[in-house]
Amino acid sequence: MRMSRLFQRTLLGIIFLFAIIFFAISIFSGWHLYENLTEEYKSKGTAIASSIASSSVETILNLDSATVQAMIDQYLDIEGVSYVFVIDSSGEIISHTFVPSIPSEIVELSKSHRGGIRDVRIEGMGEFLDVVAPITEGAIGFVHVGMNKNIIDRKMWTVIGKQLGLLLFIFLFSVVLAYFMVNRISQPLNELTEYAKKLLKHDFSAKVDIKSSDEIGLLANTMQSMADNINEIFDRYEYALKDAVVELQDTLAYLTTIIDNMADGLIVVDRDGVINHINPAASDMFGLAEHEMIGKNIEILGKKLVELVNNSLKTEDILSTEITLTRNRFGKAVAKSIKKEYFSEDSEARGILGSVILIRDITQEKQVDKVKTEFITIVSHELRTPLTSILGFVEMIERKFKDTLIPQIDTKDTKINKVLNKINRDFDIIRSEGERITSLINDILDISKLESGSVKWNFEEISIEEVIFDAYRALSALFEQKGLPFQHSIQPDLPKIYADRERLIQVMINLFSNALKFTERGYIACRAELRNGEILVSVEDTGVGIPESDVDKVFEKFKQVGDIMREKPKGTGLGLPISKQIIEAHGGKIWVESQIGRGSIFYFTVPIKRLDKK
Repeated sequence: MRMSRLFQRTLLGIIFLFAIIFFAISIFSGWHLYENLTEEYKSKGTAIASSIASSSVETILNLDSATVQAMIDQYLDIEGVSYVFVIDSSGEIISHTFVPSIPSEIVELSKSHRGGIRDVRIEGMGEFLDVVAPITEGAIGFVHVGMNKNIIDRKMWTVIGKQLGLLLFIFLFSVVLAYFMVNRISQPLNELTEYAKKLLKHDFSAKVDIKSSDEIGLLANTMQSMADNINEIFDRYEYALKDAVVELQDTLAYLTTIIDNMADGLIVVDRDGVINHINPAASDMFGLAEHEMIGKNIEILGKKLVELVNNSLKTEDILSTEITLTRNRFGKAVAKSIKKEYFSEDSEARGILGSVILIRDITQEKQVDKVKTEFITIVSHELRTPLTSILGFVEMIERKFKDTLIPQIDTKDTKINKVLNKINRDFDIIRSEGERITSLINDILDISKLESGSVKWNFEEISIEEVIFDAYRALSALFEQKGLPFQHSIQPDLPKIYADRERLIQVMINLFSNALKFTERGYIACRAELRNGEILVSVEDTGVGIPESDVDKVFEKFKQVGDIMREKPKGTGLGLPISKQIIEAHGGKIWVESQIGRGSIFYFTVPIKRLDKK
C-alpha cells in the first residue's frame, strides 16, 4: 500500500531537518577545530620563537652563524614548523632554514615585521603564521618562526570528512527508521481514507479492518460505529420519507382541489411579474385559457394588476384595487407578497419571491351599490327642494314671529314668556336639524358624484400651506368655541402641488371637524412635510380615540365612531369616505393611527408630480 501524501511530506520534512542539523554540526565542528588548531599553532610558534630568542643572544653577539643555523634546524622536526630565520638589529638575515634560497616574501617580511603574529603567503609554498620574538627586546635582532597553515586545513578537512561519514551513516539509518515508522502509521491511515471515501459515496455498509489499539484504531472503530448508526438512521428516515411523501402528495392534491374549486380567482406571480399558477376561476374571469396565461407576464391582464403586483413586491402590506373583468364584470384584487423567509431560515437569503393575488367578482355588489347610489341621489335631489322651502318658510315665520307677534304680546306674563322661549328653542331646533339634513344631502350628492366619476376637477398649482390655513380659518369659530389651541408645523419652502384647491380644503375641513367633534381638551395639531416625493399631511387630536376594531372601518360610508344606539351621531358618516375618494383621485393615500383615550392621527399624502384628470 502506498504511503499517504501527508506522511510523504512528513518524511521529507524529517529528512530535510536531519540534513540541516548534520550540515550545521559539521560546519560548526570544522570551524571550532580550525580555531583551536590555529590557536595551538600560534602558541607553539610563540614558544619556539621565544626559546630561540632567549638562547641565541651570545651566539649572535659572537657572530657565530653556524651555531645559530644548527640551533634553528633542529626545530624543523616539530610538527607544523615550516621555516625559522634570525635577523640582526639592522634587518639582515643571519641564519635561515629555506632551501635552496630565501623567498622574496620573507625578505620583505624581515624588513617590516618586527613583532607579533602575521599571516604570510609564500608563492609555491602556501600560507603560514609568521611568529616573531625579539632578542633582547629587539636590540640584537628578531627570531621568525613560520607555522604551516596548510597542515591546519588538512587536519580540519580530515576531521570534517570523518564526521560527515559518521553523520551520513546516522542520517541514513534515521531515514530508514523514520520511513518504516511513518509507513507503519501511513498504511492504516490510507485504509481510513479509503473507508472515508466509501462513506462519502453513502456506502455505509462498508467495513474497515484496523486492529491496532492506538488512537488510529480508536478512530477506525469510532468511524465504523458512526457509519453503522448513520446507516440505521438512514433506513428509518427512508421509511419516514416515503410516508411523508405520500402524505405530502395527498395534502397537495387536497390543496389543489380546493384551489381549483375556489369561487375566487387565484394568480401567483414571481418577482419578475411572470404568472406561475392560476386556478380555473381566474381563467374564467379573464376569458383566457390556462396555457395562455402560464409563463406570461402579468401585463396581459391589464395595467391595474401590473401596478398592484409591482407595489406588492415592494412591501409586506396587503394591497387591493378594483379591476375590470370580461363580460362587463368587475373584480376586487387583493395582493400579498410571498417572502423567502417562509422557506429558509437563513436571514441573508430572505427576500420577496413573488406575489399572490386573490380576485373576487364584485359585479353584483357594484350593481347593488350603483342602484343604491342612484336611488339615494334621486331621493336627495327630491328632498333638497322641499327642504329648502321648509328652511325658507321657517326663517320667514321666525322673522315674522319676532318682528310682528312678539311686540304685540304681553311679555310680563310668566306663562307667555315660557311659551315664547319654547317657540324660539323650537325654531332653533328646526333650523339646526334642517341644516344637518342639508349637510347630509350634500355629502350624499358629493360621494355619488365621486363614485360615478361625474365630478369636475379644477387642477392647478397650489400651496398646501394655504390650503391648511384656509380650512382652519373656516372653522376658527369652532376652535374658539371649544377652547382648543391649533398647533401647526409646516416644513419651510414646500414645493407646490398640482391639485384641486377646493377639494383639498374640503378634506382638511373634514379632518379638522372630526378632531373638533371628538376632542374636549388638549389640542389639535397639523403638520406638513416633504417625504419621498410626496407631501405628507397629518392632523392630530387628543380626543377619545378610535377602537382598534373600528380603525379599518372609519373610511367606509355611514360609519360612526362610538355607540350610535346610546349616543347621538356626531355627523353623517360620509366625511371620511369623501376625503378618501378625493385623496385617491389625486393619486395619494389616507390612513389613521389611533389609541383609545389618547387621540388619533389622520395622515394623507399628495404627490408633487402632476396627475392628469379628464
